[in-house]
Amino acid sequence: MEQIMLSPEELKKKLDTNQIKFIFDLRNPEDFAGWKIDGRTDIETLNIPQPDFVGEEDSHLHKFPKDRSILTVCAHGDSSKYTAELLREKGFNAVSLAGGMDQWSEFYEMRRIEAETDIYQIYRVARGCMTHIVVSKKEAVVIDAVRHIDQILNLASSLGVKITHVLDTHLQADHISGGPDIAKKTGAVYHIHPLDVEGATYPYTALIEGEVIRFGSSRIKVIHSPGHTPGSTSFLLDDGILFTGDTIMKTSIGRPDLGGKADTWAKLLYDTLFTRFADLPDTLLIFPTHAASIREQEQGGVVSTTLGQARKTSDLYQLRDFAKFLSFIKESLPEAPERYQEIRKVNLGLIDPDEAKRKELEIGKNLCGMAKKG
Repeated sequence: MEQIMLSPEELKKKLDTNQIKFIFDLRNPEDFAGWKIDGRTDIETLNIPQPDFVGEEDSHLHKFPKDRSILTVCAHGDSSKYTAELLREKGFNAVSLAGGMDQWSEFYEMRRIEAETDIYQIYRVARGCMTHIVVSKKEAVVIDAVRHIDQILNLASSLGVKITHVLDTHLQADHISGGPDIAKKTGAVYHIHPLDVEGATYPYTALIEGEVIRFGSSRIKVIHSPGHTPGSTSFLLDDGILFTGDTIMKTSIGRPDLGGKADTWAKLLYDTLFTRFADLPDTLLIFPTHAASIREQEQGGVVSTTLGQARKTSDLYQLRDFAKFLSFIKESLPEAPERYQEIRKVNLGLIDPDEAKRKELEIGKNLCGMAKKG
């Protein structure tokens, strides 16, 4: 039998090579329904809450495969370890996720992207959140920093570069931004569009349409691209790479309803896709801020697409008639979690929850994109 515990890093490697075939999730049904471990292919998953399984395990054993290893999962790792040991005693090949979904939620991967300017993509696997660090001649720009800023600061230190600018494409609703904290710690300038941060309690420099931010030998052009939020902004690096935030993702377009103004913001999104981006070439390489799952990672682990691919494959890009565009959006919107409004308040600096509450707010996958129902 294999080891009894898998670290998040070991689990990710097995997911990437399709070695995980069966998952036994011991969390309550509500937590399981809202968030589970995804693979590059579909994984058979069984959900039985821990209190319903322990003591009654013999009545459930027929549900488990003898010819495949079983990954047990719970919230923090203790119940799943106990259950894996119990299953092993019954003759099953079981292994537990160390630290449970709590540790899985905070697992990151980093990839260096081969480009004319060095780009590093830091990917929070379970949540599908991405930060990009762009480096040019010992100066760095951070785009959409995640909350765990040590990931970013340690990279900058190891590269011997100075962070000069921190950019947020928009006010995040699904995760807590580390942007203001990085700026405070490094002395970098923090940039965000003013339409998204009315009432914010921290200092920022307003992003302005068409302005150019220079660092090292590179430049970033600011393109206001509203729709997901009124202040959503994309960043064009050296005329070849576009950081789109949640406006364009690999397999979806950012939802325009998180401010409660779907009709108004949908029109902004329509104008962004068909007018503001109209003259941008298909060849532009796009790095988004969110991914729906690890299936969006390419073989080298990077999440990217091109503007041409988005124009060909996105359902919204096929709908030139605004009435149909709006109808599709209203039919495709997933429910917005209540915690998103609380996260927005954190990201404005209006509330300052403790670490336990911050973890709680960030539980589960991001739901910033739209997917056609049915």
